[in-house]
Amino acid sequence: MIRHFTLISNVKNGEVIDPKKVKHGEVTALKISNLSGWIDQQTHLNLDFPKHLMREVYIAENLDVGGKVMLKDERFMTALVRPLAYKHFGFVDEAERAEQLKEAILKESK
Repeated sequence: MIRHFTLISNVKNGEVIDPKKVKHGEVTALKISNLSGWIDQQTHLNLDFPKHLMREVYIAENLDVGGKVMLKDERFMTALVRPLAYKHFGFVDEAERAEQLKEAILKESK
């Protein structure tokens, strides 16, 4: 499962300080096993694209493959994205975004 991760230093009082400093990743054995680039605010923080809003973020000691995912009471530690972080960025063409993502993945694999 793909999750959103940020550093503990980007969290204060249970909220994400800078929601643009979040990456997509996967977890294996309580460590980040796969990690991508920074989230796209046009999709993750866009009030005009509500089905893709990033609301909760998992916390890691390091944003690197192998970085330890932090726990609290034997559960992944999380932080919430503050409502004021969301803005209106306009319409998002999902088909175009999917094509851009596919092209970026192909480019990166070369």
